Amino acid sequence: MDKIVKAPMKIKLIMMTFAFFSLFGCTNAQEKQLVSVDYQRYGMRSDDRICIYVRKTAETYTVKFEKGDYKENGSTSFEITQSDFDALARILFGMSKPHRERRGYIRDLTQSLDVKFIKTGRRVSRSYSINQRMNKKTAELQRQAIDLMYRWIDRYKQQFEIRVTYSKGIATPTEIYTHAEPAELVEDLGVFVERLDPDRDKQTGGRNDYSHRWRALKPGLATVWLQELDMGYDPSKLTEEFEPCGCYIIDENLHVQYSKEETEAARERFKNQRIRDGEDFGE
Repeated sequence: MDKIVKAPMKIKLIMMTFAFFSLFGCTNAQEKQLVSVDYQRYGMRSDDRICIYVRKTAETYTVKFEKGDYKENGSTSFEITQSDFDALARILFGMSKPHRERRGYIRDLTQSLDVKFIKTGRRVSRSYSINQRMNKKTAELQRQAIDLMYRWIDRYKQQFEIRVTYSKGIATPTEIYTHAEPAELVEDLGVFVERLDPDRDKQTGGRNDYSHRWRALKPGLATVWLQELDMGYDPSKLTEEFEPCGCYIIDENLHVQYSKEETEAARERFKNQRIRDGEDFGE
């Protein structure tokens, strides 16, 4: 009688064990594994072109970024971490399957996102484009994925750039004046928007955040000035009338590092020079 009772219990135990391993032990075989992502954006002009290629090879995760005309050899390649790659995968795997293209739908902008991954040992490809209908969730996830890749590129570029951030009043009748020297060490990239006041269209005031950037060209010590002054100010007087904003060391690999010591020394030299100029004027 005991044997008859124990047999069904053994069968039940085996079934529970099998279910346990099916649920926890074999999930890796059922998970999606991201392989590659291609993002391409084309405008009407030949130089209005951006391409981002993300690849997984063995334990390496690489990003290739191209901007501008096909004839230009301006591509940039760099590595990202596994956590970066996994963050992108989580976003992409939340997107629904792409819909068919809408026929006869013409735009002056072409944008596509091609995703390749492995699911249960089978290679799967999904292509999303600006001409497809998307539900709100998928459209938002696509925006997040593209934004994440752009942040990787910005993070990589930041290593080779001097970036001075500032906030400026929207309705303030002033200008931002900048200068960097020696001029041969850096290339002036201009002004970039960091954050726009969310209420800028609802009020007359408010402030926006910007950054002025310079790209490192040669190793050395670069000194920069940045001041908000009245419109019409003579920029040639900037270095004479204002202390430096900061000093940056550019190493042999063109990596940029802010130097507190050099900045303090440059400001001290400026103050001493002002004192000497004042003494000379008094004489």
